[in-house]
Amino acid sequence: MARDVFTRRRWLAVLAGGVTAGCGGRETEAAGATATSRSTATPRRSAATTPAAGTATPVDESATEGADDAFRRGTGDCALSAEPVAEGTWPMPHRDPAGTNAAPAANGPTGFPLNERWTMSALEAQVTFPVADDRFVYLVAADPDSDPSVPVAAVLCHDPRRNGEIQWRHRVDAMPIGPPVAAAGVVYVPFGPAQNARVLAIDRSDGTLRGDYELPGRFVGELGTAGTSLVMPSEDAYRVVDARSGEFCWSFAPNDVRQTERRDRKIRAAAVGDGVAYIGTGYPDSEPTTEVGHLYAVDPEIGGVRWDISLDGPAGRIAVTDDVVALTTGAGVAGIDPSAGERRWSVTTETSVRPATLAVSNGVAVYGTRRTLRGIDVATGEERWSLPFGVRGDVIFVGDTLFAVGRSDPTSPRILLAAVDASSGGVRWTQEIYDPLVDVMAANGYLYAITSDGRLFAFTSV
Repeated sequence: MARDVFTRRRWLAVLAGGVTAGCGGRETEAAGATATSRSTATPRRSAATTPAAGTATPVDESATEGADDAFRRGTGDCALSAEPVAEGTWPMPHRDPAGTNAAPAANGPTGFPLNERWTMSALEAQVTFPVADDRFVYLVAADPDSDPSVPVAAVLCHDPRRNGEIQWRHRVDAMPIGPPVAAAGVVYVPFGPAQNARVLAIDRSDGTLRGDYELPGRFVGELGTAGTSLVMPSEDAYRVVDARSGEFCWSFAPNDVRQTERRDRKIRAAAVGDGVAYIGTGYPDSEPTTEVGHLYAVDPEIGGVRWDISLDGPAGRIAVTDDVVALTTGAGVAGIDPSAGERRWSVTTETSVRPATLAVSNGVAVYGTRRTLRGIDVATGEERWSLPFGVRGDVIFVGDTLFAVGRSDPTSPRILLAAVDASSGGVRWTQEIYDPLVDVMAANGYLYAITSDGRLFAFTSV
């Protein structure tokens, strides 16, 4: 088993290094690129960088169309698509555009037990959730102990078929505030601080900087991709730009809805279905819980809101199917009719739902609490199965197998990686993990797992 283990000295050398030929690229030097230029609507470029496709035009975002004051349209032309991710890829963190967290069977291992094929380890560093195209894996690693005035991070490209060998690295003198997204031949990465964030656009082929974007408002959550759209969410606005050119397409600000109680309309989750963005809100995390939330169905074709409903708590995670919009709240899980906005079913749990834990595939919606992992019928809300397994992070489908990280006993320090039959809830395989595993992702035929101490594991079938 090959390992790429770095001491702290070697890790700092990795951050300072240039671009290594690979990921379809060539030998290039990108060390020290700080990308401090900013733009409200378009990527700014120097003569030394490769321009993104298309030409961006500055936009007056104060202009509005339609009856809804909360919706603002720009000159960009974005297609908001929720097509399933292509086989072998996982372009955005934790979910596909529809939020189902379901990957094709070809994305990961299906035979058990699993074996650790290779490991990338940046000791004493922090790494983000990885994303992948059909050939390579991308993540961001940062030195948490660097001087605040001189932060150090690097966007890394790994070749999974060469035991995780680094193909290129792009150094950034800033700290990441979220994982990357792979879209339109570019890796997009948000860097902080959150209240003054910018998004870097880095060429996937060779690691060169193509542009950077200013994100108005306080950045929350994660970047997203949906067709030709790149979603840049802030606490107060769901903002969509063209992933090919950077042009501003449209935005929706729940706090600008007429007769809004502004304090409970902070954006917490979103997903896409049939050209509509379903945007969930709630009270800010830093404020006392008020058990208030809302769900908006925003249609850019009509330039406004199709419908909105009140929730029993802040929105946690949203998944869209053809017939149901499923979402977690503080009190449980609900199923909403996507065309009319009517509540079809709701499930109340004995303990709080893990708000960032939801996956939907083949008619089953899976969510978790501190003590239990449950599968319910996505059409009716009826429980199909439950397991005494307290999840720690998200859960994902790979074909008909559900992967989860957690504890079978909430009082035990043992962390397990589990594979569960999605239809029956039967446990197919478990393995105790001695590293502080926090999340999983499947692409390129591997199951990837990241830890809180800077490791990326790649698992395959034995």
